[in-house]
Amino acid sequence: MEKLMEMREMTNHSLQRNLNENNQQTERLDMKNVCLQKSVAQKDQILSENCQTISQLQRNIRDFEYEVATMKRRHQCETEDLEARNSSLELKKKSLEGEIEVLHKECIGLKCNIAQMKSDQVGMEAEVASIKGLLEKSQQTCTHQEEIIASLHAKIATHLDTIKVNESNLQEAESVRRKLHNTVQELKGNIRVFCRVRPLLHEEKETCGEINHLHFTGIDCNVLEMDKVDESCVGHRKSSGSKYSFDFDRVFSPDSSQVEVFEEISQMVQSALDGYNVCIFAYGQTGSGKTYTMEGPNNPNEETMGMIPRAVAQIFKCVDELEANGWTYTMQASFLEIYNEMIRDLLVSGEDKLKHEIKTDSQVTNLTLVDVTSQNEVKKLLEKASCNRSVAATDCNERSSRSHSVFRLKLNGSNELTSQVCEGTLNLIDLAGSERLTSSGSSGDRLRETKNINKSLSNLGNVIMSLGNKGSHIPYRNSKLTYLLQSSLGGNSKTLMFVNISPKEENIPESLCSLRFATKVNQCNIGTAQKKMK
Repeated sequence: MEKLMEMREMTNHSLQRNLNENNQQTERLDMKNVCLQKSVAQKDQILSENCQTISQLQRNIRDFEYEVATMKRRHQCETEDLEARNSSLELKKKSLEGEIEVLHKECIGLKCNIAQMKSDQVGMEAEVASIKGLLEKSQQTCTHQEEIIASLHAKIATHLDTIKVNESNLQEAESVRRKLHNTVQELKGNIRVFCRVRPLLHEEKETCGEINHLHFTGIDCNVLEMDKVDESCVGHRKSSGSKYSFDFDRVFSPDSSQVEVFEEISQMVQSALDGYNVCIFAYGQTGSGKTYTMEGPNNPNEETMGMIPRAVAQIFKCVDELEANGWTYTMQASFLEIYNEMIRDLLVSGEDKLKHEIKTDSQVTNLTLVDVTSQNEVKKLLEKASCNRSVAATDCNERSSRSHSVFRLKLNGSNELTSQVCEGTLNLIDLAGSERLTSSGSSGDRLRETKNINKSLSNLGNVIMSLGNKGSHIPYRNSKLTYLLQSSLGGNSKTLMFVNISPKEENIPESLCSLRFATKVNQCNIGTAQKKMK
């Protein structure tokens, strides 16, 4: 038992010793473990730093590799460029070598040419010496010729001055001749007649071409010749070789402007201020340019204004100029139309319901008389009258005037210095278009209008024929038109008629009728106009 106890104590003692040793060993191991952990932490830190360093180095390696690749590419491009440039330079070198060879050959040729030219120079110097001698002789001759030319220039200058003087004298003589001609015509008492041919319209030029059947002759531009035209069985016209010739006081070609036309009638317009009755009217077939001549186009300018606005402008200009001589004027304007033998006042607002009658002195009852003091006032009256005038389309004209329009301006003048009083009247008349029933294409109201127009124009012809034949009875009362124009046709007026002509060949029959009528009018003697002076 004791042995067992001893053995246990020995065992316990041995186990205790082992336990202590193990504890010591454990403590050593713990200490060693702590040391190892510290070492591991240090190693981890070093490892982390090394990893970062490795990453940075890897990045640097990649950058270096990229840069090296870029440099390789650049180097390759530069190498290729240099090779291309080298090839180009090689080609240029070969080209230049060829050119040098050519130039060398040319140089050899030039040396030969120089040698030849030197040889030629000797001969040319001899020729130059000969030419110098000829030049000296030529210069002497030129000096002599220049003296002759200077003398001729002086003579030419003298002749030109003489020509200018003669031209000026000729113009003055022509002006005097025209005035004397006008005076002779007025003393004869004849109705003066001007013929005007309108130009072809744009659309007519495409179908009609040029105006070949009309010819303008005469020293004074007073003769119109028209080719006699035969019409074939197929409707084509051709010249027969002979001509109709008409002689008037003045003939205006299609190129004549409104300014040129008015210049010829301006003296007659002036006569209204001097106390004369003045009557200017336009006659012709539909579409021949009567309204354009008398009134101008719809939107006129300084070049295209018609005779009526130009006459009004001249009247007011002269009135202003005569004020310096003591003259003062009062003016009254009226504008009427004769439509289907009825008188209509064109200056009323709205419909004209009043009845108008013509008195023995050619005055019209119930007619609007407007006192005017300026050109602008008259312009407004003309615009108003133009809107009220009767127009309609026919086959001859898309906008044909279907009435006779009469613009009348009464002028009453008085002179404070001389106590003179004068009374003048300016009548400007645009007659309705004459046209044959067969060519007008009119029907219904248009047909009745055409018949009345032709009847009144026919009566105008009868009155003029009676005046020319010195008949005992003049049928003024057969139409409103002739009754209204009695004072203008009856011998106490300066009267001028425009006969307007269409340039189209298809209108030759109507043009002949108008020209023959105008010839009769031009031969009509109505007596010498008298001034109305007190």
